[in-house]
Amino acid sequence: MSDLKIKVCGMTLPTNIYEVSTLRPDYIGYIFYSRSLRYVGKNPDADLFADIPAQIQKVAVFVNEHYNRMLDITGKFGFEVVQLHGMESPEICKALRRQGKRVIKVFPGDQISNERLLKEYHEFTDYFLFDTPTHKHGGSGRKFDWSVLDQLKTQKPFFLSGGIGPEDADKILSLHNEYLIGVDINSRFEHEPGIKDPKKLSIFFKHIRDEEQG
Repeated sequence: MSDLKIKVCGMTLPTNIYEVSTLRPDYIGYIFYSRSLRYVGKNPDADLFADIPAQIQKVAVFVNEHYNRMLDITGKFGFEVVQLHGMESPEICKALRRQGKRVIKVFPGDQISNERLLKEYHEFTDYFLFDTPTHKHGGSGRKFDWSVLDQLKTQKPFFLSGGIGPEDADKILSLHNEYLIGVDINSRFEHEPGIKDPKKLSIFFKHIRDEEQG
């Protein structure tokens, strides 16, 4: 694989966001789901989303949110990308794309072999993301069995998520799937929910990027 993208999700604090931004992730994710430990709040301060370098794309993460509220949030805070972590329909994905948003649709890892389901969303999304199955809709800190990626038939570019930690760089780089374009990292890189450890991130970033360039 080449040019593997890195998405850091679950950001909640401006000073921490600045620290993470200096490492130049490709994406930074903010969670707009009230049951998440990393929820940005009902009326988040605009400073949380300001001063992000232009080359870092902001991702708004939703779980079964009303369509109009998603439009309000992405418009107000300048989000280019939405990540849908619930039971959102292909029609919702299509409508968001018509509004100029890039759509990441999340599926639990145990649905990787469900060709019919993935096919329903293929035309109306930009990327898939495969995560560990959990009723919490992410943030479990646990991996699913990555060997099931061998059963994946879709040709949609996808992100890998679920329990990825600093020690997993080599294993990720050893995966051979031409449609794996990025990793989504979160809880295993934290001091506490919503506060990332720049040192752990830096080690992981360096390992991924140096190995790829090498």
